[in-house]
Amino acid sequence: MNALFRCDAADTIGFGHLSRCIALAEALRLSGVTSIFAGQFNEAAQEQITAAGFEFANLDQPVNTDTADQEHPAITGSQSADFVVIDSYRADHNYLAGLKSLGQATVVIDDFCALEEYPCDVVLNFTWEASSFAYPEGPTKLLGPAYLPARRRLVDMRARSIERDRGGPIGNLLIAIGGADPKNIATRLVQILQKHHSHLCIHAIAQPDAPLADMLGNFAPGSAIVPRQPDLSQQLLWADAIITGGGLIKYESAFMGVPAATIAQNEGQDSETKVLSKVGLVFDLGPADGVTDEELASALDIFIAGFDLRHAMGSRMRETFVADPTAHAANAILEALRR
Repeated sequence: MNALFRCDAADTIGFGHLSRCIALAEALRLSGVTSIFAGQFNEAAQEQITAAGFEFANLDQPVNTDTADQEHPAITGSQSADFVVIDSYRADHNYLAGLKSLGQATVVIDDFCALEEYPCDVVLNFTWEASSFAYPEGPTKLLGPAYLPARRRLVDMRARSIERDRGGPIGNLLIAIGGADPKNIATRLVQILQKHHSHLCIHAIAQPDAPLADMLGNFAPGSAIVPRQPDLSQQLLWADAIITGGGLIKYESAFMGVPAATIAQNEGQDSETKVLSKVGLVFDLGPADGVTDEELASALDIFIAGFDLRHAMGSRMRETFVADPTAHAANAILEALRR
């Protein structure tokens, strides 16, 4: 079988949609499915796709732009794609219905159940609240963390990671806001942490930045900027705890059993972070645009000193996920499409 993944990735929108598509494509490959990507991809995104072993078509316009979709023949049906996977907030009802009218089997990776109708074959929503959403009848629904699209290296390293006892003092702290950090949250966090927690060894996932590198020199030896990674497996295995943005990384951290403090970058992330905080999967630092430096410093103090808090969080994380949720999702998709 052949799959076409339709998503976009750039600094302006981040890399979460692409990362979870690559994860699903990796799992589908284990079942003999060949995948190709089509989208508006910047250079870093193209490198991620190539490194994962997939081909791509780089389009000039994002998802749900008629001219962009017409440029790739697999979308219009003139080449063979057994199914299309769509992962974009730009994908509305009309866009999905248009693909369906071409005779394409379609899978939608969704987050918020924002559409009144989902004219597709499968909806995959791995978020905690997904099973409570009122999805319409019709598509097969794969809902909840059991279907988390985790990269292969995360799956392979999970057993080692969750065996670690991370309930004691934090030595290694990872800061990973996401593929894009337009609000410069990583620098803000480092500025706050250096006042009271300079004993920590900090790895910050970020673009090379001289001022940030200089600030990290005030922390424990080994502190450094780490270039953007195709996946965070090695860094999550290294970390005793992580500070994340509100996107996919908070789920990846939970999957790996790494206690996470989350600062949301937008309203949707903030709402989801509050839900995950209530069930003990993350510690909520508040929204980036709403929390003051004083409030953020106080919350960080609680998280860093909270041995019992982080121990309980680790236990909750270990019991939430199946060992290979991505393969579980891939197998369920293929079963649904073969019916």
